[in-house]
Amino acid sequence: MTPTQEEKLAATRARMGELAHKFTERTRGEIEVIRARLVALGAGDSAVLSEIRHLAHRICGTGATLGFEAVAEHAHEIEKLAAAHLPDHQPDAAAMLKLAQAVDALAGELSRKDSLGE
Repeated sequence: MTPTQEEKLAATRARMGELAHKFTERTRGEIEVIRARLVALGAGDSAVLSEIRHLAHRICGTGATLGFEAVAEHAHEIEKLAAAHLPDHQPDAAAMLKLAQAVDALAGELSRKDSLGE
């Protein structure tokens, strides 16, 4: 029996909901990794900048694909800030603060989406 258009639409919505849930769970973990890398960066390990940029890039791309525009924008900001100091250039205190604030904004947006059930 061939599924109806409504059944196909319901299945697509359910799958998108699953993907969104997996994305938010993965992103929560990645935010914690980014925070840990910021600690290492603050201790002088500028090599972690590329990992921060990569994680932010991935969050940005997947977020945009799934319709999480604000999450993607915050991740893009982190990506730009990290990329500005590559390769292996230690950010100054002001740049470190901007990175930390951008990560906090990303985490806040993800929490906001969760609380709204989006």
